Amino acid sequence: MGLFSKKETCCICNDKEGKKKIANGYVCKDCLHLCSIPFQIKINKNTTKELILNEIENNKNNKNLLTVFVYTKRIGNYIEFDENKRLWLIPDGFGGKKVNPKIYSFGDIVGYELLENGDSITKGGLGRAVAGGVLLGGVGAIIGGATGKRKTKTIINSLKIKVTINDTSNPSTYINLITTPTKADSFIYKAAYSSAQEIISVLSIITQNSSARCEKETNSISVADELTKLKKLKDEGILTEEEFISEKNKLLNK
Repeated sequence: MGLFSKKETCCICNDKEGKKKIANGYVCKDCLHLCSIPFQIKINKNTTKELILNEIENNKNNKNLLTVFVYTKRIGNYIEFDENKRLWLIPDGFGGKKVNPKIYSFGDIVGYELLENGDSITKGGLGRAVAGGVLLGGVGAIIGGATGKRKTKTIINSLKIKVTINDTSNPSTYINLITTPTKADSFIYKAAYSSAQEIISVLSIITQNSSARCEKETNSISVADELTKLKKLKDEGILTEEEFISEKNKLLNK
């Protein structure tokens, strides 16, 4: 917009002056600030008004969840779990502080992968066991992780966990444990790797439980459908009362 050009009104609030160009017009600073910071960075001239409105609503809901989030398990400054509400988050502030982190449900986790210097060490997720290692106990550790595939390194430049999320607009998030060159035999590296093992173990338990829960819910729906069909056959006189009861018991006792 030039010095004497017409000011564009924000297409979101229809009130303030628009500053950022998008597909449907312009967006003001106040409406931009209602979006999460990662989303703000990605906004461009192809971003639609509908997408921004959806993000504003999601960010509002996320902030509401943050007010009721109470962690029951915390691993370093890397990740927190609210087991009662089946929620988790990655702190987004310095030293593990929470500014406005994205909150996910346990059911959002599709898969996870431990990456060291960009190489995959361990991976797992819904419907599959942990690959590259052995899971010990409840929140034990993944040991023997891809030992044969790992190259001996004296310096580790990065150690992070990639978590794949059931969200097509933002399908993955990262838990960064090491971001600067660190000696492989140092206490810092050993502590970070130990935390990585514990995080992977918890994610493995969550996805295994989610798979079991999903299977149980699917089975419950299937049984309910079959019972409905049997009831309809009885009402239509195709099945007698005795036949209906017999078939119903067979379904319920599977």
